[in-house]
Amino acid sequence: MGPPGPGMGMGMAPPPKRGGSGALIAILLGGGLVVVLLIVVVVVVVVASGGKSPEERLTAAANSLTTARSLKLKGSFSAGSDSLQGELTVTRGGRAGGQVSWGGTSLTLLSADQKLYVKAPKSYWQSKVTTPSSDRFLKDGEQWGRIDSSDLSLDINRELTPSALASDLRQAIRSTLRETETTVQGRKAIKLSSLLTSFYLSDDDQSELLRYETTGSPRVSADVTVQSTAASSASIGQLRGFMGELTDSFDTSAVARNRDKPEFVSCNRGGEPCTVRVKVWSPLSGSSSVLIRVNFRLTSEQGGGRVYGECESSGTVTGVSDVSVQCTISGGDWAKHGKNARRVWVAATPVAIAATSGDVQTMQRNLDSE
Repeated sequence: MGPPGPGMGMGMAPPPKRGGSGALIAILLGGGLVVVLLIVVVVVVVVASGGKSPEERLTAAANSLTTARSLKLKGSFSAGSDSLQGELTVTRGGRAGGQVSWGGTSLTLLSADQKLYVKAPKSYWQSKVTTPSSDRFLKDGEQWGRIDSSDLSLDINRELTPSALASDLRQAIRSTLRETETTVQGRKAIKLSSLLTSFYLSDDDQSELLRYETTGSPRVSADVTVQSTAASSASIGQLRGFMGELTDSFDTSAVARNRDKPEFVSCNRGGEPCTVRVKVWSPLSGSSSVLIRVNFRLTSEQGGGRVYGECESSGTVTGVSDVSVQCTISGGDWAKHGKNARRVWVAATPVAIAATSGDVQTMQRNLDSE
């Protein structure tokens, strides 16, 4: 055998490593040296949006709403010719309330137990109340009254409860959805849009509903806050407070009328205590009961003139039967100036009462039971 070749001498050090992204491997093939360069390719897979599909996001948001005790909705709400702007608290039982603008009037709205109440200024009620001499019970400033539920086309109990929004989210799973990255309430969000509805869900593991928009009926464009236990307790406490203010509020959805002209029961001498009475009824269907409050007023002329004094009393009308209501006027201007009156007239203005103290307690118990 001949001497070793020049590149294969005994005791020689291996060739140095070269820099770069590959590695050198020397292979002896047929007496020759072949250098093979291996290049390592690194593939990076980026999983967007936490890896959740639109269906998974919608399901997570729906599950969160299902367990919510209340929501805070801030934005606009429209149905038919009615449009509200403002902030509403809506409970899982369908009770709702908050400060809104409705038809250009700023007011407080309360919807509970299939009844609708409004706290509004006198100017609002003057357009709602058609009873003659309505100034007897309309006050300056704001006061509560009940209006017919049909006055508001928006069905809060059916459209805006936590369970109603959860149902919409689940129905959207079967729709063709467009996905867009955006920001809502200062948080990264994913917008999932179908033909008529858009849901803005937080871009995190919770997939919380942050905003809700519809272009059908009702038309809603509102930020959504799924309230914590503490926040729900505070919001429900506010609704409970609204209910507590309803005692003796008037009812524009019911009608109270005098059956006969008011009369004097005992009023023998001017300035002395004067008892007056009137029969009142309400044209109701069925056997519903309505509390009626009557304002009596003594004046120097029929339908006007000097007011000597007034008093109020109540009675309950059941069905179409009438009820006799009376009260006594004494003291004040009547005692001071009534003794000089040559003739005195009595006027009686009835109004239906929206809620008694017992009604309020029942409403609050129903709210607390949610």
